[in-house]
Formats: sequence, C-alpha cells, structure tokens
Amino acid sequence: MYKLGITGGIGSGKSTASEFFKKKGAFIFDADSEAKNLFTNNTNLTQRVIATFGSQEVTTNNMLDLKRLSELVFSSKSLQNQLNEIIWPEVSQLMIEAAQKAENVGLKLFIVDAALLLEAGFIEFFNSILLITAYKPIRIERILNRKNIPEDQIEKRMALQMPESEKKKLANTTIENNGTLSELNEKLENYWESLKINTQNA
Repeated sequence: MYKLGITGGIGSGKSTASEFFKKKGAFIFDADSEAKNLFTNNTNLTQRVIATFGSQEVTTNNMLDLKRLSELVFSSKSLQNQLNEIIWPEVSQLMIEAAQKAENVGLKLFIVDAALLLEAGFIEFFNSILLITAYKPIRIERILNRKNIPEDQIEKRMALQMPESEKKKLANTTIENNGTLSELNEKLENYWESLKINTQNA
C-alpha cells in the first residue's frame, strides 16, 4: 500500500487536494479532524491539556473550550509545541491503526491530510510527501471568505507554521495553488497519473 502525506499551510488548499484523491478511491486520514475528535472523546487527554495550560485559560463552565485553547496556543510557538507533544502521539497511533486497517482490506493508496505533518516528524512513515502551496495574500483571502477568523489571528497562525521554503525542501512534490479550482484539479490529475504507477507496485 502506498502512503502519501498531504500538507500545506492554512488556506493553501490541501483539504481540497485530499478530497480530489478521495474521489479516486483513496483512504483519507484527516489528522486535524482526528485531533479535534480526541478533544471531544478522550477524557484523559483533555484533562492533560487543562492541567498543562490552566483551567482559567482554556475552560468554560469547567469544560475544555477549543476556541480559547486555539487562541492561546496560536499566540506562542512554545505553547503550540506543548500542545503538539500531548496530541501528536495520540494522533500518530490512530494513523498507524488506520493504515493497517486500510492495508488489510486491500486498499492501494492511504493518504494523511495534516497541516503540521512535517513539523510532527512523520516523514519516514510515508512513501511520498505532497505539499500544496499558495501565495500568502491568496491564502488570507480564502480563509477570510470561509472562516470566522480575524485577519490578525490568521497572520499569527501563519507565522507559527514552518516557512514554505523549508517545507519545499522536505516535500517530494510541490503543487502551487494560486489559480482556479479547475487549474488545481488539472495539476492533481497529472500528479494522480504519476501516482497510479507507484501505487500499482505498493
């Protein structure tokens, strides 16, 4: 089974790329969604988060408040790293289990969609890494159009992510997504054709 990691900064279009491959029959492991599910379903993990950051900082009515947590950790790289140290081992275990299940049922392509894939140090797990990029003003415009996040918060989140120049060094392939959806789909279709050769032998 061929394991592909898809990553990109906020607003780059990585989730759009994952959706493209889902329609091709790939299994998609959405790491960011899985992390959010852990906050909802894993009591031990949420208690560790509250203990680490302080109940006054990240709770509302004695419950973990993900909005407050996000605002806090996106204000500091060190706080973001603390949260990642708690959440990523749990997510990685779920990822490994999902990959095993996908392989057991004979799937040929397993994709992990994760914003912090490269930062988390998962590179060796994958056969290949695909990076989706876009110019910063375009990314900001996309986020403003679809999410209720103030522009200054978007800037803070971008500043905390690994620079795209560094991501390009670690990725096997980079696709620029500065145009229309149809242009992105055309680039992804070309990439898919090259992937099919590899997945047949995986």
